[in-house]
Amino acid sequence: MAHRAGARGKRAHPGGARSPEKDHGRSTGGARHPRTGAGFSIPIALKFTALIAILVIAAMAWQAKIAVQKGVDHLEVEINDNGISHARAVAGLIAPEDVNIEKRKKLEDLVRPYSRNSNLLDISIMGPQDQLIADVMGQERRTVEEKKVVYPKADEAGVTISELEVNGVPVRSFSTRIPNAGRVEVLVSVESIRRSRDDLSRSLTQVTIIASIGGAFAAFLLATFLTRPIRTLMRDLRQVSLGDLQHQSRVTSGDELGNLARAFNQMTRSLHTAQAAKLSQKALEHELALATNIQSGLLPSELPEIPGLDLAAFYLSAKEVGGDYYDFLQVDDHTIGMVVADVSGKGVPGSLVMTMTRSMLHIAARDNRSPQQTIIEVNNCLAPDMNPGMFVTMAYLVLDTRTREIRLVRAGHNAPLLYSARHGRVIDLHPKGIAIGLDREGALFSSQLETQKFTLLPGDILVLYTDGIVEGKDPSGNDFGDDRLHQLITETRELSAQEILNTILQDLQAHQKSAEQSDDITLLVLKSC
Repeated sequence: MAHRAGARGKRAHPGGARSPEKDHGRSTGGARHPRTGAGFSIPIALKFTALIAILVIAAMAWQAKIAVQKGVDHLEVEINDNGISHARAVAGLIAPEDVNIEKRKKLEDLVRPYSRNSNLLDISIMGPQDQLIADVMGQERRTVEEKKVVYPKADEAGVTISELEVNGVPVRSFSTRIPNAGRVEVLVSVESIRRSRDDLSRSLTQVTIIASIGGAFAAFLLATFLTRPIRTLMRDLRQVSLGDLQHQSRVTSGDELGNLARAFNQMTRSLHTAQAAKLSQKALEHELALATNIQSGLLPSELPEIPGLDLAAFYLSAKEVGGDYYDFLQVDDHTIGMVVADVSGKGVPGSLVMTMTRSMLHIAARDNRSPQQTIIEVNNCLAPDMNPGMFVTMAYLVLDTRTREIRLVRAGHNAPLLYSARHGRVIDLHPKGIAIGLDREGALFSSQLETQKFTLLPGDILVLYTDGIVEGKDPSGNDFGDDRLHQLITETRELSAQEILNTILQDLQAHQKSAEQSDDITLLVLKSC
């Protein structure tokens, strides 16, 4: 909390000094909400089933392809071997001298028994010039371009194998030479290869479909069993999302899902604890906000107007509720009291002690022009009720507005600084005194407390402050220091009280840089004109 007062009762916010306002984030484009569209979701069990079905179908299809290919390859070998055998057998029956168009009838009758094989379409005998000599079955040839078939056994047997079509039927030609006479060509139908391939494909497709359906059903049952703990966890999550942070999952399996359930239970317990802590934190923040408002109301809203004197004051707490305090008291018609104090504690405890100190001081200072007697009364009232280790340091003065005479007491506080225009230097004011609250009986406190008197002359400057100024640290941990404060007061002696205060605060801020403020800061500047 920052509090700044200027001369003639005006609040001042000079450039470079710390601003009391807090930044608030700006919202653009309106509030955003998470998307809650209920899109179509596929259960894990169904995904698992689909994956297994796809794998089964792929595996069966691959196996079917291999089986069909093996069956076709086996059938091709059988056809090739039979074709080679028939071609060689027919060529072995024919004498070279019989390869003549005039002996066509003899040749056809000679090889006709071989034509009774159901797979043989035709047996042709060609002459030396590759002219047709005999054609047992008289097939009309309508062929496409022949394609040679590579088959090592055929090469070894001297047989040439080619593929072609006769009347739209796939045919394999087996041709072998008749020594010094021509050649024999045997045409064998390979339609059986196509039929075998189709039959095998059909059978294996049926097996694949049945296996896929069975595998999918088994996969669905397995996935349903495996995902049951997941569904239970989903119900648990839904219950927690409705606000039941004490809900615990009952999944107890020893696998990863069991570990997840135990982590879920730990999470809900942590959330429940965090929620309780958050509620407590909110209650504390509310109390701090109230205390801050109360404390802000206790600090002076404006500075007193004193003829011939220029006043400026600043306060900034290190926490929301601080323990520093400054005030102005109307002792009587011609006497004003000024005080700067520092409570040893921070936060709410420090603020409470500060509030008590303020109340006691206002009561004790009324019509009492002796600062020594005033502070003794404050100590006698506060010390018995303060906790051990809690104390208040204070610099309190009374000013006669007619003569500008000041009587100062210092109860363990930082020494006020007086810039003497006559001497041209800063003087530390060191009247003796111990902090309020250290002596519960009061005798030692009273005996140690001294009063220092002096009169403000034109050009003199009096500075009261708390240790948050001189003990302000930079990022390396170095203090701002008394010497630096002395130098700043001397350098700014020609400026107004507010300008002197601003310069000190700006230099302190430049010294601290990014270092966190560790203590409250209170600064009061009084200049005689």
